[in-house]
Order: sequence, then C-alpha cells, then structure tokens
Amino acid sequence: MAEKINSVQMTNLQEGTISQKPPLSNSNGRQTGVKMWQEFVDNTTLHGIRYVFIKRHAVTRLIWLILLLSSGGYYIFTVYRAFEKYYSRPINTVVSRKHLRKMDFPAITICSNNLFSRSKVSLADDDPSFASSGLNISSCAVTSRARANRPCGLSLLCCCTPFDNENESLALPNCTFEYKQELLKDIQVSNHRIEVESFYQKYSLNISNLLGPTCQFSWRQTQCSITDFDPTVTEWGMCYTFNSGRESEIKIVDTAGVSSGLTLLLDANTAEYTRGKFSEGFKVLIHGQGEYYDEFDGISVGPGQHASIALSQKRYENLEKPYATNCTNKPLNTFSKYSSEGCLYECKVQSTIKICSCRPIGYIGSRDTPPCLSPNEVKCSDSVDASIDEDMCDCQVPCFQTRYQAEVSYSKFPDIGTAEDLLNEGYESLQHMRDNLVLLQVGFKSLGYEMQKQQPAYDSNSLFGEIGGNMGLFLGCSLLTICEFLDFFMSYLAARNRNVTHPA
Repeated sequence: MAEKINSVQMTNLQEGTISQKPPLSNSNGRQTGVKMWQEFVDNTTLHGIRYVFIKRHAVTRLIWLILLLSSGGYYIFTVYRAFEKYYSRPINTVVSRKHLRKMDFPAITICSNNLFSRSKVSLADDDPSFASSGLNISSCAVTSRARANRPCGLSLLCCCTPFDNENESLALPNCTFEYKQELLKDIQVSNHRIEVESFYQKYSLNISNLLGPTCQFSWRQTQCSITDFDPTVTEWGMCYTFNSGRESEIKIVDTAGVSSGLTLLLDANTAEYTRGKFSEGFKVLIHGQGEYYDEFDGISVGPGQHASIALSQKRYENLEKPYATNCTNKPLNTFSKYSSEGCLYECKVQSTIKICSCRPIGYIGSRDTPPCLSPNEVKCSDSVDASIDEDMCDCQVPCFQTRYQAEVSYSKFPDIGTAEDLLNEGYESLQHMRDNLVLLQVGFKSLGYEMQKQQPAYDSNSLFGEIGGNMGLFLGCSLLTICEFLDFFMSYLAARNRNVTHPA
C-alpha cells in the first residue's frame, strides 16, 4: 500500500515539474537576430554599414550613418532621374553617307502651266477634227441647245470649271453670267454630271504636243517616247510622269551627272495658252514612285531655258511609338507609298466629301462623288482645306522615307548651233524656239545617299547601366548585395520560425 502511494507521489511530482516549466522568452530570438545581423554587417558588400554598428565612438558611428543615408538618398534620386529620362524616350540622329554602284531613278512629273489647248476649246462641233480628236464628250451634247453652235470647249470652260471667273470675258469670249446660267440650266434639267476629268484629258495639251524630238535616258542615250509617260489629272490640269513604275520596271542609273539621267526637249506651245498658272512653261516634280505630289511645289522652268537639275538622295529612318517621332507606314487609299503629305491630302479630301458633298478634281478614291465646281462648292472646299492640319488628321512621319534635294542651274537655250539643228526638225526660227522650247536634264549629282537614322539615345541597357554604375559609385555594392539582404531576411525568418516551433 505504501509502495502505491509513493508511486503516485512520484508521478505527480514529475507532472508538476513538467507543467511548471516557464514559457520560452523572446530574449533568445532577439539574441539570435542580433548575432545574425552583426555577422551580416561584418561580411556584406554594402560599404560603410559595418562602421555604423561596430563598437566605436558614438560620433564616429553617427558620421558613418549620415554618410550612408546621404549616399543612399542621393542614389534613390539618381534612380528616379534615370527612369524619368528613360520614359522621356530621347533620340539620337545618326547621319552617314553610303556610296552605291547603281541607283533607282526617281519619278519625274512634268506639268504644263497651260490648262487647256486654245485650238481645242475653240473647235466647232461641225469641224471634222472635233469628233476625230475625241472632243465630243457627252457634256457637249447636253449643252448643245444653250450653246447654239458655239464651241463646246469654251462653253464648258466658262460654266463648269472651278476657277475664279473674274474678267473671264478677257480670256473667254461671250462668257457672261447669263450664258453660264443657261448652260447650267440645261445640265441640271438633263440630270447630267459634268465629266470634268474627261474634259481635262481631252481638251488639254497631251504629252505628244509637249514632248519634242529629244527624249533620252542614261549616258547610253536610250531613246524614250510618249509611251514612257503616264498621265494624271490634277486640280490644275494634266501632268505626265516619267518612270512612274506603274506598268514597267523602275529605271536604274549607274553613272552620276545630269547628262547621265533624263534629257528632254519640251515645247510649251505658248500660242495654245488659255488659262495658265501665272507664267509660261512647266512645273517639274521629282518624287518617289507611288508617292503623292503637289503640282504647285515643283521646280519652275520657263521657255528659252536649259534647266539642269542635279539630285542628291536622302533617306530617313524614324522610330515608332513610344518615341516622339511616332512614325507610321499605314496604307493610303490612292497612293501605294505612304507619306505625311499624301495622308494629309486624303484626310482633307474625306473631310471635303463629308462637309461639302463634293470632291477635288482628279481624286480617284471616290468617283461616285461629284467634283467641286460651283462657287459655293469651291468656297466650301477651300475653307475645309484651310482649316485642317496634320494634327487633326493623325498624319505622322513615315518610318522609312526617301527625299530628293535638287540643285537647279539655268542657261539660255538654244545656242546658234543647236538652233540650226532644230530648224531641220521643223521649228520656225530662233525666236520661236526661245519663246517655246525648254531643254531639261535631270540626274544624280553622285551615286549614293545620305542616311539619317534615328536611334534610342537611352534604352533599357543604358537605364540599368546607369542604375548599376551609380549603385557602385555611391554605395559600393551591386545587384548581388540586394540578394545578400534578401538572403539575410530569409535566414532570419527561418531561424525565428525554428525557435518558435522547436524551443530549446
């Protein structure tokens, strides 16, 4: 019996001993953390931090703390400035020169300053040449009653072209307000749409009238002809493009010099002038194949001149969004190659169609819309054209662009010897030649081009390079130092977790 009592007392004593053991205090966890931190600061690659925590004079430790915080704060500031610079997307433009053995020749567009042929617009309906020349367009039949045997061309020029009709009677006989109203009345009654593009094509001087006996390409003097020119109707008459690339391969030159490009003898036919563009002669435009051109932006060449145009090619390569240039190569409706000028033209045309319910003459993208002819339509079209700019149309610069810089020189043409040769070609006199003829030569100044290529001035490599460099400069550490801190905190948390779950 006594043995049982002793056994129970021993058991109770053991249980009491176990139950009375005090809980683990936090001092062991703190001591472990302090020991780990001291070991970390003694070995980390972050310069200066050890001098803050070692047992030295308090002032010394305070100085090192201030230095460390100042360096760290300024480093954070440099990181902010680096990201700010990166997201501003700065650009460098690298200019280089490349020489070539051969080059594609550009498209050369010739536009006469005379809109309509005087002999054609003055031709009567009963003249045998009227029908044989294709001048009997449907608008002539519609207006025959009001015209009363007056020439169809002069009548349509009077009533149905989008030009200012001030002092019209000086250029167009009998073009009175009453006569125009009679013509327009017949057109409205018949519900007829004026064939303006057809009128321009039929009643203007065609390329066979404008091109003289000389048409040569390259130093090999390869002969060209009227079949090498593609016609285009514009708001200000007909233009003819050499080397358009529409139905034939783009021509190539392998020799520099204006005489190694295109050589043309042009005839202004000044006796045929009716409506002009302020002067006699031609506009010459140099542009890429399939690009938009504005006939008013060309080089003016007048009769009696030998015009030499030396070309230099420049190529541009721009950056897309998010850089400031925000270039694009979006497709256009009526041009095979994108340009900001062509984009702006199409944008203005679409706005004109929407607001004025008419389109500019020559625009082929909306043939079902009538051309702007009446004074109100022309006024509306001009207002739209003046009110729209590139920002409203989202017409960014192209990502890839080729431009031609022209150096033009002039001399009097022809000289006596050339005039004698031209007399054999049927021209009347030296004075007639100087009143009508133009010798045009276009070629490359040198074979090659200047490339202006945009490049990011501060990309991701530059960003991380600056961040890393400043980290080493101000803190004396690297990316691996951050990994050291992460490793320390993970080790500390693991040690703290062990002390809690497996107390000693």
